[in-house]
Amino acid sequence: MRRLIAIAVLIGLVEGCYTSTVRVDSIPPGAQVHYDYQPKGVTPVEFPVDFLGAHKITLDHPDYGRREEIVDLRAPAYLWFPLDFVATITPGKFTDRHSFTFDLTEKASSEMEAQNDESEGTEKQ
Repeated sequence: MRRLIAIAVLIGLVEGCYTSTVRVDSIPPGAQVHYDYQPKGVTPVEFPVDFLGAHKITLDHPDYGRREEIVDLRAPAYLWFPLDFVATITPGKFTDRHSFTFDLTEKASSEMEAQNDESEGTEKQ
C-alpha cells in the first residue's frame, strides 16, 4: 500500500510538458514573417507559440509583395478530454508541430496571366 501511495505522489510531482511550434515556408524563400503582428524572422522560420486557435500570418517578400493568411492551429488528439490528463501526468515532452507553406508566386503569376490575356485581347481588336 505504501508503494502505491509513493508511486501516486511521484506521478503527481512529475509533470508532463507540452509545447507547440509553427514552421512557415515560402516559395520562393526570403519572405519576412509576422505572426499575429509580431516579427518572427525570414522564411524558412520555426518558432514556439503559446495559444492554439486562429492566428494571422503575414509574409512580406521584396519581389512578390505582401500576403496575409488566417491559419487555424488545432489541438492534437492527446490534448482532448480525457486524454489531456494522461498527457499532463506523463513524464516527457510533447511537441505539436504545425507547418505552413505559402506559394507567393501563385498570385503574381495569375495577375501576369490576366494582364497578358487583357493585352492579347486589345491587340486582336
